[in-house]
Amino acid sequence: MDDPVHRAGQEAARYGVPLSACPLMKETNMPSHTGESLPGWRGRLASWQAGWHQENEARLAELRRRRLLQQSLD
Repeated sequence: MDDPVHRAGQEAARYGVPLSACPLMKETNMPSHTGESLPGWRGRLASWQAGWHQENEARLAELRRRRLLQQSLD
């Protein structure tokens, strides 16, 4: 996916930023302050969250894989 908002969500998860810290949830980035349409903002929010969840799942899968590999070596 070549969406910068999605990639930003992935990067946030990579650096350990909690989902609740999404920058789009800051008051200054909400439609009432930016003038952006609500559907447009919701789309960007969903994209950021999807990127965050995707990266988080990938990291958890890698941890599970490493744990299984370590257990098989013990």
